[in-house]
Amino acid sequence: MLSFLVLTLPLLLSVPFAQAQDQCNLLPVAVQSLPLKVLNSSQTICERYTPSNTTQYAWISQLINLAFTGDYTPLPDLWPANPNGTYQASGILDPNAVYRDPCYAVTKINLVPYFNGTYKSNNRDGKAVAINFLDGGGVTALKSGVPAWNVESNQYRLLTHFYQYFGVLLGCDSPSFPRYTGRASQFQIHRYMDLTGPEMHYFIHTIYDAALTLGVQGPDLVTHVGDAISIGVGLDNVFNKQCAPPQKIAPYQEAALQDMCGDARYVFFELVSFFPALSNAVE
Repeated sequence: MLSFLVLTLPLLLSVPFAQAQDQCNLLPVAVQSLPLKVLNSSQTICERYTPSNTTQYAWISQLINLAFTGDYTPLPDLWPANPNGTYQASGILDPNAVYRDPCYAVTKINLVPYFNGTYKSNNRDGKAVAINFLDGGGVTALKSGVPAWNVESNQYRLLTHFYQYFGVLLGCDSPSFPRYTGRASQFQIHRYMDLTGPEMHYFIHTIYDAALTLGVQGPDLVTHVGDAISIGVGLDNVFNKQCAPPQKIAPYQEAALQDMCGDARYVFFELVSFFPALSNAVE
């Protein structure tokens, strides 16, 4: 086994860090470093778009809850097959969702089994386990404006981590905004999910749709540039680049692997499960 590792390790580690690869090159514009800022401004997106009569945490909570429930307004449609039209998006927890890519393909999407304990897709101490993250009221609780009915539930823990993490990404700098207390590596958290390209892009698109619904600047129909698009591109850059090197997301956490779409390093992690000290080579 050790001789096999010696022979294969250079191959596994030489490709991933050479160049990050898109699963599907859908997003047309570059994005600045984190936290995400308003275009042509030093303000972060969280600073600009949080209404004066609410808190940054309340705004981020509303954004994430919208992404999960899909309670959007009809939105401008950039899909080439429906020029100048609108569409009614659905959320992360819609079991009958569809993802439409720019090449006119339509893919049925159902992310619910990742959240309700159907799939053994959660990483607990290096093992794939099934966890019900909808045990705190599910969509009903989210539509009421809270993360969950029960603060001891898996749902409460998951959603509050979402709020904290997106607060980092979108630059929520209020002294009262809670720090992200989850793991630094999204790759490790999601390593057993085996998400497809359409699933990843659909998830990212729900955040984009929620941002548009809350008044974040939508894309110019000619240049496709806008603050909402910057959010989509930022998420794509962090989570959807196969073979991306470790990235530091929260300034108070270490750099870590973030891509959720999987690559050769997954095989490497399986190999080094017998030799834990070697895991420092990739993280």
